[in-house]
Amino acid sequence: MASASNDDHVRSGFLGKTGTDDVPLDKTYYDILNVKPNASAAEIKRAYYTYSLQYHPDRTQGLDEFTRREYAERFKQISHAYSILSDPEKRTLYNRYGKDEHIMSQGPNGVSLEDFDAEEFFRFMFGGEEFVDIIGDFELAKSFKYALSELLSENEQTTDRQNQRSSHAAERAQAHEERIKTLSENLLSKLSIFTDTLSSDSSALESTQALDKFIKKIDADIPNQLQAPYGEHLLHAIGYVYSSKARFWLTKMDSQEGHLGKRLLGFGKNFQSTWKDRIHIVKETVKTVKCAVQWQQSVSRLTSAVDDESENSQLPFQHHSGHLEYSGPTPSEPTALATNKPVSSVKQKQKSSTQPIVPLTDEEKRKLEMDTTAKSMEALWRATKLEIECIQRNVCDQVLSDPACSRQIRRYRCKALSKMGDIWQQATLSN
Repeated sequence: MASASNDDHVRSGFLGKTGTDDVPLDKTYYDILNVKPNASAAEIKRAYYTYSLQYHPDRTQGLDEFTRREYAERFKQISHAYSILSDPEKRTLYNRYGKDEHIMSQGPNGVSLEDFDAEEFFRFMFGGEEFVDIIGDFELAKSFKYALSELLSENEQTTDRQNQRSSHAAERAQAHEERIKTLSENLLSKLSIFTDTLSSDSSALESTQALDKFIKKIDADIPNQLQAPYGEHLLHAIGYVYSSKARFWLTKMDSQEGHLGKRLLGFGKNFQSTWKDRIHIVKETVKTVKCAVQWQQSVSRLTSAVDDESENSQLPFQHHSGHLEYSGPTPSEPTALATNKPVSSVKQKQKSSTQPIVPLTDEEKRKLEMDTTAKSMEALWRATKLEIECIQRNVCDQVLSDPACSRQIRRYRCKALSKMGDIWQQATLSN
């Protein structure tokens, strides 16, 4: 009823054409977030996080003052658009009446810097609820959140800030250990579907039946996991670590058991597995650095385009044709010769100095902004992937080297983990 009365209140002060949810009267806020009018709440949220990350004030510290102001204004527009479209009631009113004063006055001015939830952003963008039990809380999100708090407390005393940094480092170390412990328990719970049905004297048939049951459980979860943000990429990345670590611990146990030939063979395979994993880490690190450099270059191009546009708008004596006109005195040729410089050189320099700056078209600027956004998300994903793989290695080591259980149980865990890793690496949305 409250919503209806509010709608009636807006209607009473509105005259003119109205829109619908399918065909809104105004699309400004949808265009700012680059989403369609029928976009779901999840799509709007994802777009907000993507663009707010690109134009976030924390990302503009190294830019010039003009660009920082422009980015701040863009961030404000993005935040305000999200504050309207993320609220079902305000979105309905906006679709119907557009950017009407009654609606604008009822909503907040936007999402402030303090309201930006880094942890929610990472959780929403990478895996969502489907991967919470597998990934846990992102350490990158905590670092990003701490960077924001540093930005907001610039004026605090140096001693206080040093104490905060020391406290933050201790909290991160504790959170890291708790994260590994929690994720290890979650992984053990999943592997127990296979290991708890077997004993040291289980037959091959019983082992096969237990493994089939385990595979069915893994397969049942995959469709939902693939639909999660970056779901396919996450399954492939984590699946690789599972298979790699299972192979490492199996070969390590082989190198410690049986006759000499078996031990030597196990040692060789373990050595090969170790180096293969190290090469993988180096390759992923190089890719991450490369993406970060490409993103920085894209930001520089965008910044240069903005600077050129600003300089071009401030040029004096600019003719409507784009050429500069100047009727004052010009140096004669003898004057040029007196300076031991060729006449052609002087003329060329004069020509280049008066060359007008051609600003980017709206379409070119839009493409450059989209390219920068794509590169920023790629760089962020690469960094997130490195963190996830590192955490998963620690989790696997803790689960597969558990001294509290027998070697046979550890072998069962390796077998189940290897199978799950293989299945995850083969999972695709096209299936």
